[in-house]
Amino acid sequence: MDFEIEPLAGAMGAIVRGWTPGKPLSEQDRETIGEALRQYLVLVFRGQQQPTDDELVAFGSAFGDLLQGSAFLERPRDHPEILRVGNLVGEDGKPEGTGGASMMDWHSDYSYVDRVGDVTFLNAVELPRTPPHTYFANQYRALETLSEAMRDRLYGLRALHSVSHYYEDGGSQDVERYRADRERDRKAGIEAPPIPEAEHPVIVRHPETGREILYVGPAITRSINGLPAEESDALLAELHAHSTRPDNVLAHDWETGDLVMFDTLGTLHKRDAWDPGERRSMRQMSTVCRID
Repeated sequence: MDFEIEPLAGAMGAIVRGWTPGKPLSEQDRETIGEALRQYLVLVFRGQQQPTDDELVAFGSAFGDLLQGSAFLERPRDHPEILRVGNLVGEDGKPEGTGGASMMDWHSDYSYVDRVGDVTFLNAVELPRTPPHTYFANQYRALETLSEAMRDRLYGLRALHSVSHYYEDGGSQDVERYRADRERDRKAGIEAPPIPEAEHPVIVRHPETGREILYVGPAITRSINGLPAEESDALLAELHAHSTRPDNVLAHDWETGDLVMFDTLGTLHKRDAWDPGERRSMRQMSTVCRID
């Protein structure tokens, strides 16, 4: 394919044109996209036809093993690699995705599992009139711009990543829907696997490039192992504030049909809230890797 790659101004990012969904990627295509991803961290594929589920899965699979995220975050579907994100409700009254329209704080996808998110794909199927922004923060640069003393302090530390608190202790619309789904499944005799949690180094090396990354985020990183709670909380708050400074952040303005492919390990991302009376539907996938 003949890709046109246009860098964005600021912390990271590039617009990519020329992708044809349904057309197999050649080895050269994969190399071109992979090199662009390593350079820009966030790629926005724009201007192509909306891919089918099969085409989306085929594209994502070209870059690694896809996690079956819907297996423990919603009911499995024909394409368990695709996690439906949004607030659409079917004719039967059941949510068609993860539900809710609330803000989602800074995180790295699937950092709470042993094989963490490596590359994530997020496709805009339907958007509100004023789409909520998605923001990305460069975690390579976040680590590089820490003081040498702070980096030395972080080497060897490990942190706990978990989303159980979000679904079990919160009070958002997302949590209420999750609890209702679990209760309905229990009554129907459907056993849903527990949402996992995992421990990872605070500083990780990208398994492909070897680059070092600050790997903590406020939404999912709960504590740093071996530190008293007060010290752990203070250190995490300091790292979060540093890594998400405005000069280290890209704000993405969504257009319907956009497919955003981003370095999940090397970035944090978050989402604005939107009017729950307006429809938003996204498809999400993530390749996975080991970092320990």
